[in-house]
Amino acid sequence: MKFGTILRLPSVAEADAKFENLKNLGFESCQLVYKPEVYTTEDALEIKKYAEKHGIEISAIFCGFRDNYTKWELKYDFRNAGINSKAFGAERLKYLISALPFMNAVGTTDMVIHAGFIPNDPFADDYAEMLCRIKLLADEAKKFGINILLETGGESPIVLLRVIEELNTGNIFVNLDTANLILYGFGNPCEAVITLGKYIRNIHAKDGYPPTSPYVLGPEKAIGEGVVDFKRVFELIKATGYDRFVTIECEFAVDNIDEYLKEKLAYLKNFI
Repeated sequence: MKFGTILRLPSVAEADAKFENLKNLGFESCQLVYKPEVYTTEDALEIKKYAEKHGIEISAIFCGFRDNYTKWELKYDFRNAGINSKAFGAERLKYLISALPFMNAVGTTDMVIHAGFIPNDPFADDYAEMLCRIKLLADEAKKFGINILLETGGESPIVLLRVIEELNTGNIFVNLDTANLILYGFGNPCEAVITLGKYIRNIHAKDGYPPTSPYVLGPEKAIGEGVVDFKRVFELIKATGYDRFVTIECEFAVDNIDEYLKEKLAYLKNFI
């Protein structure tokens, strides 16, 4: 397995220093978060140049949205968080599709997205609408040889399995976030590996606690200090034959992010 982290790149001008820092921290890969107003091939080639210079493999592009209207909570985000949003969904879907030529130029084959909350009921109108939007994105991505990785969290693992197998495009997979399943209250990463195993193409290593409010996500914790059983997760994932990427994600404030990443990289390697 190759270990990496999330690399948030505000501008191409910072790429050289950012990739050099990852190398110095001991990482081999990263998921790139880069959300320009307009994706260009020129920017992609610059980013690729510096990633190759420092020996960092871009395992995926975490392609978010340009707006900041997602609140990461458990009530109104059911309608506002993803590409299914009545207010923002079309604009977000267009932005994701616009990133495909950029990704092709960077040389990565995987786009990670938070599609939004997917209903459990396969006969719900909202479920059908979400499938149509995911299929549109997957079909466009296929033209570039790109996979769509749905991040776990806002629905039970069996729902993601249903989406993948019903659409059957051949390029829809899973980004397993070990904490999100718990933070949203919809599952456990150990069980998710059993359900989704063959479709997992990347892993976010993250930790936390379940929610105690029906409206607020559970709190993220430092890796090893929440309820994620990383030993069991890695046992199960290795049993599926998985030998790809483990991407450390940290979305809460720490005093020294570089020290945190080095410490947790060493911690996770104990389980491999």
